[in-house]
Amino acid sequence: MLAIGSNPNDGLDLTLHIFCYLLIGGWVFLVLLHLLGSSYGQCVNETFILQYSQQPVMLFLHFVYLLALTTTLVLSILVIILVWLFHLGGMSYGYYKFHRKTLSINSKELPGISIIKPLTCVDTNLSENLKTFFNLKYPRYEILFCVQEHNSELIDIIERLRIQYPHVDSQLFVGNPMEEKNTHENLKDVPNKRKQKPWWKRILPCGSKKVGTTEETIGFETDEIKNPKIFNMLPAYDKAQYPLFLISDSGLLMHEDALYDMASCMTDDVGLVHQMPFTCDRKGFAGSVEKVYFGTQHARMYMTINLIGINCVTGMSCLIRKEIIDRAGGLKAFGNYIAEDFYIAAEVTKQHWKIRVAPTPAQQNSGDYSISIWVERMIRWFKLRMRLSPLAYIEPLQECFTSAALAGVVTDYLFQWNALVVAACHILLWFLFDYFMLRITQGGPLPFSKFEFAIAWLVRELSAYYIYFKAFTGSSTIRWRGKEYQLGSGTRAEEIYSPPSSPVPTIVIEASSTSSPSTGTHLLPPSI
Repeated sequence: MLAIGSNPNDGLDLTLHIFCYLLIGGWVFLVLLHLLGSSYGQCVNETFILQYSQQPVMLFLHFVYLLALTTTLVLSILVIILVWLFHLGGMSYGYYKFHRKTLSINSKELPGISIIKPLTCVDTNLSENLKTFFNLKYPRYEILFCVQEHNSELIDIIERLRIQYPHVDSQLFVGNPMEEKNTHENLKDVPNKRKQKPWWKRILPCGSKKVGTTEETIGFETDEIKNPKIFNMLPAYDKAQYPLFLISDSGLLMHEDALYDMASCMTDDVGLVHQMPFTCDRKGFAGSVEKVYFGTQHARMYMTINLIGINCVTGMSCLIRKEIIDRAGGLKAFGNYIAEDFYIAAEVTKQHWKIRVAPTPAQQNSGDYSISIWVERMIRWFKLRMRLSPLAYIEPLQECFTSAALAGVVTDYLFQWNALVVAACHILLWFLFDYFMLRITQGGPLPFSKFEFAIAWLVRELSAYYIYFKAFTGSSTIRWRGKEYQLGSGTRAEEIYSPPSSPVPTIVIEASSTSSPSTGTHLLPPSI
């Protein structure tokens, strides 16, 4: 999720809210003024001077009118300047990041990395995506798979890959954090289920660790954990053995050099390295629309905001120093928020560490994608941004067609230029800049023609207003990872129709792939 804001503890600031609404109201005022005619201002001035020059009240109202007009014009000009600065900043910083050589580092100096992969379901590309993590060109790393529920097909895919790549250190954690009842009585039935599935012979009962032939109960304090992704990752985070850990979403494909590139950015003063979201080359028009969005509007905003140092981190692929999160209380400290990536980044800067963008974008490659899925995802993201920063309320002003209309009205009022011509030039230049931004992000030829790019770009630009409308007028609930949540300030969330409290996760520790998966068993660490 793209999280933008300045102070995660203050929620929605009333002053900024008022500013946002005044800016939108002023823009509407300017448009209405334009529709009334360019001579309207002169007419108003003459009327006031001739008829009301001696009446203090009317003079005051006239002063308010002129002040509102001037303020609206100034703010509108600032918006136009800012959107073009964002274009230039995004392209410049994107080219600098994505098209420079990575510094070579001695492999002995590279720190070990624990890759945490939270998984929920199977799609057609999952096996291909996971396989790329076993083929990374990096000297020391481990893969910690977290399966939210007992999914035999998903576990089977992971098992086959672990057998295929025995030289890669990997472990498997299985839990059902959303199960309503998970008591010691139903745990007694687990051994019978293991007989039906060979890989479950090494599954440890829920909330226990095996030492020899004895079991010791352990548990997590999870009453306040509302974020299912955080809850799913808890056992793997505790088991991570390296000083750096990578949170990597299930739908990502990883290039073989990507982990090395991220680690090369982790200098002594850096606490978090994140990849800018992008997409793989996928078939179909839906794949083209997603690539156009993540390679143009999203890339432009993401790179520029990171360039100026504002908290803008998407948590789908983040390399983090474990000591920072440990000092904050562990991952569970962020479990009450849906936008955990924003608060993790805020904690990193709070502890005086720097944040860097990785030189390679994150390659989203989910097998389940469509226009409707993308739209619902964008609505969810915007609802979250609305609760992280009131500046999200003026996002429609930075869209292509909105800013084009704004540019046309302002130049017509100030210079009597043809508003339609100015708006058309604005849109054409915007289109060309977006194409260059996409080529910079892609780093090579596009998988579709220029005509298909134009159609996908138009669909993206027009659908943005539908997304804003649905987010503005819709309820404050979102659907994520199969569950529905009621959003509060700062993206605090309450699951709708949730059980009274979150149960302790079932923990599965699979054998490390440094030995055969069918031999040996890792023991759980000491009680958390």
